[in-house]
Amino acid sequence: MGQKRDNRAAGRHAAPTGRERPRRETLKDNYYYEDRQFEDVSSYSSESRRQLDRAAVKRAKRAPQRQEPARRGRPAPRPKRRINAGALIAWMVFLLVIGGVGLFIYMFSGLKVTDLGGDLAVSAGQAGVKNIAMFGVDSRDGENVGRSDAVMVLSIDSRSHTLKMSSFMRDSNVYIEGYGYDKLTHAYAYGGPELAVRTINQNFRLDITDYITVNFYDMTEIVDAFGGVELELTGEEMLEVNRNLFNLSREAENEGSKAPIRHDDYFTATDGTHNMIDGEFIGGKYLLNGAQAVAYSRIRYIGGDGERTSRQHEVLKGLLQRAKQRTVFSWPSIVHGVVPHCETSMGFMDIVKQVPFAFGHIKIESATFPGAAEGAYDTKNENEQYVMGFDEDLMRENLHRFIYGDK
Repeated sequence: MGQKRDNRAAGRHAAPTGRERPRRETLKDNYYYEDRQFEDVSSYSSESRRQLDRAAVKRAKRAPQRQEPARRGRPAPRPKRRINAGALIAWMVFLLVIGGVGLFIYMFSGLKVTDLGGDLAVSAGQAGVKNIAMFGVDSRDGENVGRSDAVMVLSIDSRSHTLKMSSFMRDSNVYIEGYGYDKLTHAYAYGGPELAVRTINQNFRLDITDYITVNFYDMTEIVDAFGGVELELTGEEMLEVNRNLFNLSREAENEGSKAPIRHDDYFTATDGTHNMIDGEFIGGKYLLNGAQAVAYSRIRYIGGDGERTSRQHEVLKGLLQRAKQRTVFSWPSIVHGVVPHCETSMGFMDIVKQVPFAFGHIKIESATFPGAAEGAYDTKNENEQYVMGFDEDLMRENLHRFIYGDK
């Protein structure tokens, strides 16, 4: 045993050979040397290194999410910020609200709103039905004054999603407060929309509190805003349209209309001309522009006042059908092109309430009063003017049945 221990001790102090590792001795400061190459095996072999390590620990505590530095020569990536979902949703809602407000301002800019004074309603009406008086005037000076060339009641029936148009013969003999019995068309000239609404309510027992007035002289711009209106015309009506277009062109020259009549507005006869005397035209379905639609609505010499009213119905129904064919995205431009030519008592929120009714499938019904069912007859009033008399009780009964239904 002693001999083996001596041999191991001797081996430790034997001279190194080429196959053996060089001698390595421990230094007091925990450094080792090997062929004069020194390696630091202790993080705290010096006070300066100790201070550097402490500083690194403090930096790591102050920024625990900071990533390790990038490789030498590349900048360290910036830490990613967390997206606040609540703030993002709030900004989106804010932008949608601002966009919606701006859209409605664009659509309804130029709308003239005039309040109706007094308690106009005579009956309580029925829930689910909104009645609105509509007047068509033909004023050349831009003011909605004078006689109402068209008198209607638009009934919005939300129960059956139906829009009903009740037209009244403008020569209907009715009682006008302060003026006695006279033509219905004169009520608007005597007292504007307020007296006209009051006259309709008093004579027909309705609950109307709002109105819309459309200037037919500006109907050209209104129809063009819809992109035209598709109507079925007879050859005789096409001839009358050409004649009325010529009259409109004379008015445009004298009054500086914004929409002068163009050569292409006239219908072409079978002989290839725009013959307005005895031309022959082939009737059919046509897409009428604004000027042609106004000329069509003004036809007076084919049929009586009832057929003229019916043609106005066809224009309005055609515009509604045209609006249903257009996409929702085109509606803002349509409304923007229509409202500057309208006057109403309905405020912004009143109009917004009716917006849901415009979406979806809308049924359209129309009727003209008084007619044979109301015992209509031609007569003269006390001023020796031709008027249309009728049975007042039958008139109210049939009108209410059409607006509200059998109940």
